[in-house]
Amino acid sequence: MTKMLKVAAAGCLAAACGCMTSPVAFKSSSAPIPPQGYTVAGSDVTGSSDQIWVFGLGGSLGVQQHKAYKAALASANGADALVGMSIEQHTLFAMFFAMKSVTVTGTPVKFNTPASK
Repeated sequence: MTKMLKVAAAGCLAAACGCMTSPVAFKSSSAPIPPQGYTVAGSDVTGSSDQIWVFGLGGSLGVQQHKAYKAALASANGADALVGMSIEQHTLFAMFFAMKSVTVTGTPVKFNTPASK
C-alpha cells in the first residue's frame, strides 16, 4: 500500500508541474519611424526578463516586456529602436510557484537624420 501511495503522490506532483511557451505580440517597430527612415544597424538581437510568481502573484507583463526590450536594445551597439519585434512568454510552473520569462527579438535600426544645410 505504501508503494501505491508514493506512486499516486508522484503522479499528482507531476500533474501539477509543467511549462509552456506562447507568443505575446508582434510589433512592426518599438518606436515611431521618422520620415527620413532608418538604416539596419546589425543582425537580430534578443533580450529577456525573468520573474518568479508565487500563488499567482507577481509583476506586470508590460514591465517584463519593457525590461526585455531594453536588454535587447542595449546589446545593439547604439541602435535607436528595433523593427520586426517578436515577443514571447515562457512559463515554467510547479505547484504554487511559476518562473515567467519574456523574450524580445528584433532587428536593430539607427534613425536617419536629415543632412545639415
